[in-house]
Amino acid sequence: MKQNIQNTISHTINRHCGLDPQSPTRKDPSSRLGDGGCSSAMTVKALAMILVAILMVSCEKEIEFNGEHSDPKLVINSLVEPGKPVGAAISKSFFFLDNDANTLAPDDLVATLYVNGNHIGEMTPHFDTIASYDIWDPNESNLGHVRKVYMHDYCPVEGDIVKITASANGFEDVEGETSALPKAVDCQMEVEILNWYSQYSYPYYDGDEHEGDSLLEIAGTLNLTLILTDPNPGKTDYFRLFANKSKGNYSDENWYYLSFDYDDPIFGASMTENDFVDASDLDTRPEGVFTDMLFDGSTYRLKLEVRFNCQVDEDFNPDFFRVPFRLEHLSKEYYNYLYTCDQGDEVMGFFAEPVQTYSNVTNGFGIVAGTTVDTIWLALPIEESRLACFLQIK
Repeated sequence: MKQNIQNTISHTINRHCGLDPQSPTRKDPSSRLGDGGCSSAMTVKALAMILVAILMVSCEKEIEFNGEHSDPKLVINSLVEPGKPVGAAISKSFFFLDNDANTLAPDDLVATLYVNGNHIGEMTPHFDTIASYDIWDPNESNLGHVRKVYMHDYCPVEGDIVKITASANGFEDVEGETSALPKAVDCQMEVEILNWYSQYSYPYYDGDEHEGDSLLEIAGTLNLTLILTDPNPGKTDYFRLFANKSKGNYSDENWYYLSFDYDDPIFGASMTENDFVDASDLDTRPEGVFTDMLFDGSTYRLKLEVRFNCQVDEDFNPDFFRVPFRLEHLSKEYYNYLYTCDQGDEVMGFFAEPVQTYSNVTNGFGIVAGTTVDTIWLALPIEESRLACFLQIK
């Protein structure tokens, strides 16, 4: 190969300096500048051709992977909530070099539910489809991902410890267990109006260009104060606050959109961005998480600034504009899982160390955790005669 590169370089120089007897661009020596040398322009061109020739001559070598090949393992993901039937999405992992990326749980898999050490029974498999949206067209959601969800109609209560086991031929038996399911948190809401305005906009037209109701646009800013009491004095508690930021589309007659600013110190430095966790894709979203470090054994007034924009028609349904704020009381293992998800999102540097996502599933992967949810409803000010009135519904 070395000799071929040298021949290529030599042939390139000869052709472009007029020294190749077979070159159609060969020049009479008397036409050259200098004493039998190449012109400056031809020298630059020759050097460029040399560089191109070197770059085009490449070697390819296959390097075999000599690392440890991980066998597939069972994966359990379950978020248990008091008062609701227990469900678990169970799948199998695959090695990143495997051609088969099928993650469906084996057909012979058996999942079993235990509560407080007592055998409750086997869980029944169901197929579930998760919508996978096309990034080029968010309205297209037909690229669904099919998974198996194992259900049992048993509803645990606060304080219960829930364990889920799974076994299948060719796999190690796995199990995951929650700590005691957390208590519900008593939370109240206070609302202060900072500013608002409204105006009538254009009439609404449907797809057939039929004129409909006149539309009312309303926008404003308000301060929300959430008053919560620590449910377990002397013990560290973990929480997450999130809300439905939007409902409807701009092309609809009725829609709303909310944005948040929250400088409350309870969220920490990473939570001061002008964003707020939306009630979608919740399982791995770490935003809105905080602890009772600042109010252990007492009551805390958590403050948020909220900006809202909405559009309503003349015959609106007030229930459409009720915005749910959800306060989750998390188990320790769920907090650990969300924390490591957050750390993984922060690892963006090329030389950063990888972050191992927390798992409490023995011999496998995934998370079996608990949460309790308290929902506080806020009715947006949409009645024209009561624009200065906010209504909190609980």
